[in-house]
Amino acid sequence: MFKKFISLLFYAIFCFSAICEAQIGGKGVFRFLNLPNSAKVAALGNGFPVANDAEFNQTFANPSLINASHQNATSLNYSNYISDINFGSAQYGLKFKEKETISLGLMFINYGNFEEYTEIGNPTGGNFTAGDYLLNVGYAKNWKEKIYYGANAKIIYGSYDIYNSFAIATDLAVTYKDSSSNIATGILLKNIGYQLSAFDQSRENLPFQMAFSFSQKLRYAPFKYHITYNNLQQFNLSNSNPNANEDIDLVGGETKNNKNSFVNKFSQHFIFGAEILLSQSFNLQAGYNLQQSRELSISGLGGLSGFSFGFSLHLEKLSLSYAHSTLNLAGSNNYFSLGLNPSFLRFK
Repeated sequence: MFKKFISLLFYAIFCFSAICEAQIGGKGVFRFLNLPNSAKVAALGNGFPVANDAEFNQTFANPSLINASHQNATSLNYSNYISDINFGSAQYGLKFKEKETISLGLMFINYGNFEEYTEIGNPTGGNFTAGDYLLNVGYAKNWKEKIYYGANAKIIYGSYDIYNSFAIATDLAVTYKDSSSNIATGILLKNIGYQLSAFDQSRENLPFQMAFSFSQKLRYAPFKYHITYNNLQQFNLSNSNPNANEDIDLVGGETKNNKNSFVNKFSQHFIFGAEILLSQSFNLQAGYNLQQSRELSISGLGGLSGFSFGFSLHLEKLSLSYAHSTLNLAGSNNYFSLGLNPSFLRFK
C-alpha cells in the first residue's frame, strides 16, 4: 500500500512539474501566504507538515490533517516580524458531522505605518497603512483507511493606502499515515488561484508552491524527523546577482565559474526538521531551511540564517508553543502559539 502511494505521488509530482514549469516559485502577489502560521511550523523550518498525530494549528498549512479530534479546538498565533511588521492567525475547528470537522481560519499581516511623500520626495504630512488578510476554510476526508485528502478555500484581500486587491485560491493536499510504522508522507499544491482585482492595472500570479514531505518517529527513541522537498514546480531557485564580485582563483589567476551546480540547485529545495519528544507534554523542535539560508546569509560573515528552534508544552486544557527563526545577521523573528483544547471551553 505504501509503495503504491509513493509511486502515485511521484507520478503526480512529475505531471504537475511539467504543467507548472513556467511558473516562478516564491514570486508573485500576496507572498504572506507562504509565511509559517504557527510556532511549531516555524520551528521546523516552515516545511510542509505531515504527521500521524497532527496538532490543530498544523492543519492551516496541510488541510488533509484535519480530523474529528480537532472539533471545537481553537488556535491563536502571533509573530513579531521584521521592523514594525506583525502578523498572526486565529483558527477554530467547527464540528460538521460526528467524525468530520471544518477548519475556519483568519490570518492577517500588518506592515506598519508609512509616511506619505510626493513623487519628487517632499513630505505631505500624512501617513498610511498597509496590510493583507486571509479567510480560510479547510476540510478533509479519509480514503482507504491510511490515505487522507483535504483542501483549503481562501479569500484574500490586500489594502495598501488607496490600492486594494482581491484574490481567491485553494490548497490541495494528500497525506498517507501509517501508525504501525510511525511514518507519514504527503504532497501539497498551495495557492492555486487567481487575482480577481489588481492593485494597479495588471493582474499578478499568486505565489504557487508544490511540496513533498516525509516524517517518521523512531521506534525505540524519542525522536522524530521531518524532510520537505519544497518548490517542486521550479528546479532552479537561485537568483543571479549582477553586483557580485567575480571570484578569482588565487593560484591561476582565472575567473571561477560561479554558476550553481546541479547539487546546489537540488539541495536548495530541502527543509529539515527534528523533534525531541522529552515527554507527552513537552518537546523540543529545530529546523534548517536551505533556501532561506542560501538567500539570506551574508557572504563571508557566517551567521545562522535558515536555522530555527522552539518548544511545545501541552497541558490538559491548553498548549503553548514558541519558535525563534533566524533570518540573517540583521534580524530574526519570534512566533507564539496558544492552543485551546475542547475541554477548555467545556465542550467535553
